[in-house]
Amino acid sequence: MNKLKLVAILSTTILPIDGTYTVKTLSLEERESIVKLLMGVPHYVGHPDTKILVESFGSTKANSNLFSGLAIGESALAFPIKQGVSTRKDLGFTEHQNVDLSSLDLRIITRIDLDMLENHLTYYQKISDMYADS
Repeated sequence: MNKLKLVAILSTTILPIDGTYTVKTLSLEERESIVKLLMGVPHYVGHPDTKILVESFGSTKANSNLFSGLAIGESALAFPIKQGVSTRKDLGFTEHQNVDLSSLDLRIITRIDLDMLENHLTYYQKISDMYADS
C-alpha cells in the first residue's frame, strides 16, 4: 500500500467512471494498517453502523451523497458487508442490519492507467525475453 492516494470511503465497490481498476480485499494485517489512514478522508457511507465505524477511524462525511469517482492513481476504501452475512438476499436491504468490523470486508479500489500498465508489461516482457535468450 505504498503511496496510496486514498480519496474516499465507500460502503461498497462503486465505479461511476469508465476505466480500469484494481480491487483487492485486504488481509487482517493490511486492515489494521489501513484504518490508521482514514483520518479526514471523506466518506459516502449511509449504512448506520458502518457510518459510525468509519467515523470512529476519523473519516468525515463527504459534502455530497454522490461519489463522483476516481481519477487515475486515486484509491477508495470500501467497507461492504461480507457475503453470507448480509441480509440483502433475504430482506432486500441491509439498512437495519447491525455490523461490526468483523462482519465487513475491506477492499481497496484503485483506478489505473491501462496504457501505462501495458507499457510496463511490454518492457518487462522484453527484459524477460532478453534473459531467456542468453
